[in-house]
Amino acid sequence: MLDLATYLPKLKEFEGVFSHMYVDTTDNVTVGAGQLLADVTAAQKLAFVLRPDPSANPPMSARPATPDEIRVDFENVSQQPAGRLAGSYKQFTKLDLPENAIDAVLHAKVEEFLANISAKFPDFNSYPAKACAAIFDMAYNLGVEKLTSEFPNFSKAVRAKDWATAASQCQRRGIGDARNNWTKTQLDNAAADARAANA
Repeated sequence: MLDLATYLPKLKEFEGVFSHMYVDTTDNVTVGAGQLLADVTAAQKLAFVLRPDPSANPPMSARPATPDEIRVDFENVSQQPAGRLAGSYKQFTKLDLPENAIDAVLHAKVEEFLANISAKFPDFNSYPAKACAAIFDMAYNLGVEKLTSEFPNFSKAVRAKDWATAASQCQRRGIGDARNNWTKTQLDNAAADARAANA
């Protein structure tokens, strides 16, 4: 079973957490810990607040953002080139998503992913926590459908609870070595634990 208390801080580290909207490497407007905003309506459902600006005339204090203000931020960000450092998009925004709202969105998204992963891997909740963390990280990063369609050998190994083979099939392209290495280590450790248990 996935140990959320251990894994979620790692997920935030990998995804990065940004209170303002930005454009990810695949040209999607995103906020928080990798929360894709499909359109303006999706952004307007979130509890954005106006960023305080004491230097403005008159000074602006934090308050809930209006739907129009959210639309302006979304449109300003969506017009920028993709793939820059997420922090560089802050200059095109005036709104932030508070930490408690970011966490609420993340937890809802995690629950959705857990349901989708369990549909593809029915034994998921019986897998070792280390294997669950690796599988979830790949699914969150790639999408569940992409994981199962583009990583068939990995998926087959997971269903067979063959963590050593899964570890050899988990390399993703387009992400940092640290995340790939972490995922492989989780599966290697799950394989080692299984061997020890069977010894």
